[in-house]
Amino acid sequence: MIPEIEKIEKSSSESFSVKQYSNKWFERTWHFHSEYELLLITSGHGNRVIGDNSKNFKEGDLVLVGGNIPHAWFSAPDYFKPDNEKLCESTYVQFDRSIFGTRFINSPELHPIQLLLDEAKYGLNLLRDNEEIAKRILKLPQLSKLDRMLEFIKILDLFKHSQYEKIISDDYLSNSFITKSERIKKVHEFLINNYMHDINLQEVAEMVNMNTSSFCRFFKKQTHRTFSQYVKEIRIDYAQQLLINTELPSNQVGFECGFSSVAYFNQCFKYLCKVSPLEYRSKYKLV
Repeated sequence: MIPEIEKIEKSSSESFSVKQYSNKWFERTWHFHSEYELLLITSGHGNRVIGDNSKNFKEGDLVLVGGNIPHAWFSAPDYFKPDNEKLCESTYVQFDRSIFGTRFINSPELHPIQLLLDEAKYGLNLLRDNEEIAKRILKLPQLSKLDRMLEFIKILDLFKHSQYEKIISDDYLSNSFITKSERIKKVHEFLINNYMHDINLQEVAEMVNMNTSSFCRFFKKQTHRTFSQYVKEIRIDYAQQLLINTELPSNQVGFECGFSSVAYFNQCFKYLCKVSPLEYRSKYKLV
């Protein structure tokens, strides 16, 4: 899966955001953002994918995910049944490390939090003793701005002094190409926003101040894929989402994802997914 880039919206009057999610299921979107995320599952169960780690989640699970780590929560199949009345809910905090300032975060009192944020590049899963932390997270939306910041610092300190485990592997961290290069990240963001249109190689190369031949060599070295292959993978990833989450005819899905013909779409889809679009829909569609 190729992750989407998510833009985090926050009020101009706040330095970090605290949000609550409630729906019949968690959105099935594989994505990443530059902000850190502290997320508490308050209701629901299913499968959680963070980086190269896939694990079941349930009510009470609490993770701290560093910036630019792809992640998604997939609700269990029973949440998609027509007669389902249960909800999937979470409370989460999204923040940039810069909110603590350089001098403040380097103070001796905040050294444990600095270490925690350094470790968060792996994604961190709290193993136990999270009852107090969970109560404090649930209080955050009701607090005034200053109290919210002070409480959040306390939450991070409690997390650091609790038992937790790293989620993603060293291999994944060292080989994740999307965020290792600002040029690749810029190209990736452009493709995510324009995959449904014709993609001009020369325009993309010029966007990162390179000629086409240099760009193609650079892109292949960084991603171990040709540029055209990467574009196909992004389009097929979105096609998979449309096949699962919509009723669009499969030929229309191909056009929506930037393929110029039904035959070429079917060919690319079967090559990458090992099944036809209709077979994929039949196998994975839950609603």
